[in-house]
Amino acid sequence: MPWQQPPVVPKRGIGPLKQLTPGWQSRLLGNPAAQRYPHCWQSLPRTPWDLALFNGRLYAGLGNASNEGSTANAGPVPLLAYHFSKGRWLGEATLPEEEISRFIAHGRELWLPGADARGSWRWGNLYHRSSGALLWWQERRLPRFIHLHDLVWHRGRMVVAGNVPVAVSSGPKDQRHGSALATSGNGGRSWHVQRLAGWRATALLPLDGQLYAVEALPGPGLQRWLQRGKRWQQFTGVHQWLPDGRWQPRRDLPAQVLLPGVAGAGQRFGWIDQVTPAGSSVAWIAQLGPWRDQPSHRKAFVAQSLRRERPDLQPIPLEANRQAMDLQREGSNWLLLSSKQLSSQRWRSQITRVGLNGQHIKMEEVLAFEAPLPGWSLAGDQHRFFVGLGHPPNQAEPSRGRCSSADRLSGTVVSLQHN
Repeated sequence: MPWQQPPVVPKRGIGPLKQLTPGWQSRLLGNPAAQRYPHCWQSLPRTPWDLALFNGRLYAGLGNASNEGSTANAGPVPLLAYHFSKGRWLGEATLPEEEISRFIAHGRELWLPGADARGSWRWGNLYHRSSGALLWWQERRLPRFIHLHDLVWHRGRMVVAGNVPVAVSSGPKDQRHGSALATSGNGGRSWHVQRLAGWRATALLPLDGQLYAVEALPGPGLQRWLQRGKRWQQFTGVHQWLPDGRWQPRRDLPAQVLLPGVAGAGQRFGWIDQVTPAGSSVAWIAQLGPWRDQPSHRKAFVAQSLRRERPDLQPIPLEANRQAMDLQREGSNWLLLSSKQLSSQRWRSQITRVGLNGQHIKMEEVLAFEAPLPGWSLAGDQHRFFVGLGHPPNQAEPSRGRCSSADRLSGTVVSLQHN
């Protein structure tokens, strides 16, 4: 029998937040994932990877699709929503996936790309519901897709980025999976799949009236993996979708261009996702692997163009050791959630309004707070913000039976409202 989420009624009060910017008040919406992942050391699958406001509800994405660690492959995963009209969290479905990592709004619909199906990999999953529907629908029609990392609509077509287990024909059989892109012109009933040379296609960037696909940018380990599979020489990090449906490699956009100002770009691992268009520009977050004495880090970037010979990209400036965590569109601007570790079990998270004035980036702090864990995800409307607290980035998850008091708070969701 599918796991059912009992109602979770939030507690009022400030909860774990301290040093909240004057003029703001907080309300604890509870830890909806705690009943599915009750153990203290399950802080990673309790992390709200994404939050989405839709149809008068707040959705939280949970789980862990990694094959390593004490909570590896943490599905099936509950799809939980806070119903404002009822004042509590309710389970709307149990998905046969290891993780819910992304919600994507499209018109009157909310979509969810599948992140590692628990069943056969013969087909990959998309899930969606409309604002007037009572149920979520599963679309199991994507040929061979294991992970779906992004979904967009472009020129009347659906486009997804992810990876498949049959990307190449050479190399060891258990290593023939790799990145792939798929397009559908009939609402997802059938798909055309193009396999690429890399490991995973992680993001789709709508810019300049065009659509660009980005693959995971190899560090030393991934480069060796590509070399063993005899596909390193074919690898290109960016592809542009052409009107005839083909994807054209953009070798003029190497990692050094996509990650301006990043030391070791082109030599360190880079995972670009959370692409957020606003106006005629696009912002994204990149998870960067270690390089020399520099640890792993999360940085944010904004691009105004990827045209040949005139790419226009720049980093969003953040203080040292501050991690870019989430982005949300606000008109022609963005709201950036970032977090910085001050000491053990003490993080200062901040919501910053980011805009462009010509080539100049404008930044305005909206609010900040301290908590034992960083803010991972952000959603909001004209009246309030919602932040999900989760496992610290780039830190090992706790082992079974061993965890801290901060780990118990992973999965906490708070509401922030101006007085």
